[in-house]
Amino acid sequence: MPDKFTKSPYKKARIKDIPNEKYVSVVGAIIKKDGNDILLDDGTGQIEVVFSEDINFKEGDIVRVFGIYISKSLKGEIIQDMSNLDIKLYRDSFDKIKSLYHS
Repeated sequence: MPDKFTKSPYKKARIKDIPNEKYVSVVGAIIKKDGNDILLDDGTGQIEVVFSEDINFKEGDIVRVFGIYISKSLKGEIIQDMSNLDIKLYRDSFDKIKSLYHS
């Protein structure tokens, strides 16, 4: 029986492939920021992310967002600086791992 106090893990996803899951994480660039809202682009698509608090990131920053998927947007829970990430290597390895497990 599932523990009602245990949160499901966040499922890593590309924006174009966001599954019908409640908790997801996405890595991408902030292409627009308006208050607590950002528009995130991961190279496969864009998604609006809404945070309840102000975030200390700006347009152009590479971030990982952990959030709750709600009708084509994310309610952001955590945002992580990924500026030192080699985004091309990340995308290539993500796609390779996905193809190995989902072929």
